[in-house]
Amino acid sequence: MKNMRKLSKYFIAFLAIAFVFLAIGLGTLGSVATTGKSYCLMTPTNENEDPNVIFRLTNPKDEEEKTVYCSLTHVYLNVGTLYAEAGKDVQIRINRGASSGSFSPSSSYRYTATLENFLPDQDRSEKTTAIKDSHYNWIDPFYGNLVTNTVHGYKISSWAYYKLTAPTHNLVVNEILFVGEVLRVKNSDGTFGNISSAGEPSGELRILPAQIVSATPYNGQSADDAKKDAEALIDSQRMPNLAQSTFNRFTKEEVYSLMTAHEMKQGGTYLEGSVFPGDTVYNSLGTSLVTFGTVIFGMSPFGLRFFPMLASFGVLVLGYFLARDFFKSEKAGLAFAILYALCNLSIGIGHLGTPLMLGVFFLIGSVYGCYLFFRKGMKKANFKCVLPLVFSGICGAAAICVNGAFLIPMLGVCALFGLGYLRQQRARRHYLDLAIETLEAEGETEINQTAPTNNQAQPEEKKQTEAQKKVVTVASEYRRKNTLAPVAFFSSLVIGAIFLSLIFLIPTYYLAVKLFDDPAAPSLNLFVLGAKLFAGGFVGANVGGNVWFPAYTTFIGSGNTFAITSATVNIFAAVAGLLGIVYAVWRLIKICGEGSDFYNKTEFWNAVIPLAGIVICILTASFAKGALAFLFIAYLFAFLLAADAVRYFTEQQGKTGAVAKAVCITGIILLAVWFCLCAVFTFSIPLPASFMKVFL
Repeated sequence: MKNMRKLSKYFIAFLAIAFVFLAIGLGTLGSVATTGKSYCLMTPTNENEDPNVIFRLTNPKDEEEKTVYCSLTHVYLNVGTLYAEAGKDVQIRINRGASSGSFSPSSSYRYTATLENFLPDQDRSEKTTAIKDSHYNWIDPFYGNLVTNTVHGYKISSWAYYKLTAPTHNLVVNEILFVGEVLRVKNSDGTFGNISSAGEPSGELRILPAQIVSATPYNGQSADDAKKDAEALIDSQRMPNLAQSTFNRFTKEEVYSLMTAHEMKQGGTYLEGSVFPGDTVYNSLGTSLVTFGTVIFGMSPFGLRFFPMLASFGVLVLGYFLARDFFKSEKAGLAFAILYALCNLSIGIGHLGTPLMLGVFFLIGSVYGCYLFFRKGMKKANFKCVLPLVFSGICGAAAICVNGAFLIPMLGVCALFGLGYLRQQRARRHYLDLAIETLEAEGETEINQTAPTNNQAQPEEKKQTEAQKKVVTVASEYRRKNTLAPVAFFSSLVIGAIFLSLIFLIPTYYLAVKLFDDPAAPSLNLFVLGAKLFAGGFVGANVGGNVWFPAYTTFIGSGNTFAITSATVNIFAAVAGLLGIVYAVWRLIKICGEGSDFYNKTEFWNAVIPLAGIVICILTASFAKGALAFLFIAYLFAFLLAADAVRYFTEQQGKTGAVAKAVCITGIILLAVWFCLCAVFTFSIPLPASFMKVFL
């Protein structure tokens, strides 16, 4: 309780904001429902081949173990990677039969669905009848053809066998779900009574028990092993949620993350003739962390987005401390936290299951650690005092290992380190001059800064005075500091980048081989593959969009009720950032006009550093892949400047301070109101199509 009383009201308010932000962020992250293991459905390699999986359906039982007679109404599919060239549609086919050996080729018994295989860098512009958004999302491709609500001839007792094939390309099927409608006797008043095999559809749906009859072996498998592998198709039988919202569905960018995660889990397994699509923008660390979330929570929206959301929360925490230490004010830290939490973009990107937010987190961590060195230097040449630089270097290395394009803003961090090193050199000169002045005051004329060797014993009458020892101590201490600082920072950055790249290239090795090499005969070594992953930040391909507009749409649903999901910038947060930039420029002009030594003032650098960060990030966003990350970092630097403006004007006395406080309160209210207005897009809330079409 005593420690709680010592906490300032600003820090307590920040803790409350951080808790609410994390709770809302994780609570709205997405469904935890997963499809379990996956199965690769092969395409025929010759006319005599017909690779397939055959299912046998049975009627379910009720609580009293009595048979519940049903007719098939839905065959839900969750399809993963389509191993075809980008933009080339893929077909999947299902046949029905009365027995496992009687599947007629007639169109009355065989139905084919076409799945859209979207382009890697843009949406498809040509018209197509292929089913969209089929990757890793639940679809019902055969409804109205294979199954119907009115025809009784598809009762499970009559048509119990179904064969699944891939006629054009190899593709991954995560789960197949057969759903039937309960047949009941219809009473004269229109209600349904007892269950009967000759009853009518009642509207009540049940999951139909399915078992694998057979599966085509491949790669030297036995029939039993092939059948066992095919069990992955029915290992997670639960009724899917088809709501058109990212709470249950994945965006196109996330599909690329899921495809890369799938190939990582597959390891060296591959099929001849397959084209392996995947995200070639993000480096090995980012891909590994996002995939690790799916290892913990499964291939679910929550699992894919878990670490990006934690990274968004981490940016909030680091941003608070960065603003607090930048401007030596907890009020500024709180102002940044409020802007960040209510800017909508922070949660919007945190809900995007890609490594984007991971890179933002690591870069902000690198900036924070390096700024601590810039502002304070090293008090002593020991491990504790060098930790901020080690932290900065490792975070910078991690950022580069998330996306190679982060090398550009890391050059800015290196420049910040250089400024800190120069300040430490000036501090050395200052303290050394003070020590020399003390020495001269004692009347000493010679300064011996070298210690005697083993062969030259110093006479007792020539022992160093306290003033001489002070000079030697200062010179020696700063010599160690100035040696240790660059070694710690650059070794952590360079060695850390190499080490992290190679370490995390191990779990992504087979993925990289499939993306950049021939998996049948790999010829590229780890270093070449690592270089290609690094270069992806500049030349790679993933699903992108117009990030310059402050509403970056990631998902648009369909149907009578659907959601639009956007990483939207709160307009009042954007205005606050713009005013922060104006304030920083005004402060620079004012400081520069006060004297020629303006560059020695902390206020000068507190304005210059964020402004330089904004320029570097906007320039990087103009040519690098994953540009949204760099634009978001530019917003963060603008929020820093806005936080300093809040601190400066609210600390003024008289009318200026009172007006500034009133403006801040009004601004917080406007931020909250706009946040709530945009919540429908931030949290992917489904609304009627007539309303949503206003925004399309």
